[in-house]
Amino acid sequence: MKKHQSIGMFLLTCLLCLSAAVQGSEKLVEVRLVDDIDEARGYCLDVAGGQGTRAPLNKGLQAHTCYDYKGHLLEDQSFDPALIKENMFKLPYFEVCMQASSLQPSAALELAKCNGDSNQEFSLQQDGLLVLVANPELCVTANMNHKKEGRGGRPVHVMRSLSLQVCSDQAAPFQIWTTLSL
Repeated sequence: MKKHQSIGMFLLTCLLCLSAAVQGSEKLVEVRLVDDIDEARGYCLDVAGGQGTRAPLNKGLQAHTCYDYKGHLLEDQSFDPALIKENMFKLPYFEVCMQASSLQPSAALELAKCNGDSNQEFSLQQDGLLVLVANPELCVTANMNHKKEGRGGRPVHVMRSLSLQVCSDQAAPFQIWTTLSL
């Protein structure tokens, strides 16, 4: 009888620990352009060159068709919302953060181990601008002139390169971002 009570207590303890862990964690979010531009499914920050867990980290970030239409978020578009509030855009599955290749206009958006350097600090402002903290005149910007089609999805997924550009009203549809959880 004592053996069954011990097993029961162990299972109850495990369930309580699991419940506390789930309640204490926030859902991951996608970071998406507010304006759908020309893609009804929207554009999200995405690891370039692959999908989900197979995405390579050496190609940086792009704006890509959001995957939420599938009913869930994929690993290469899932950011930690608690860290976004702290100016860090981390992809927890890969344990990497978004970083600017430089603090100048036209800088690419790369992925690297999170280290808190100034080129990894981005602030999602209340107006939706996603600015580089070290140079707040620069916004994360989806390419305004060029998109390319991917090889998957129905309809086919689309992509735009990302870079840091001077924040402007003219570029607003390509620079105003929000977060969305499912």
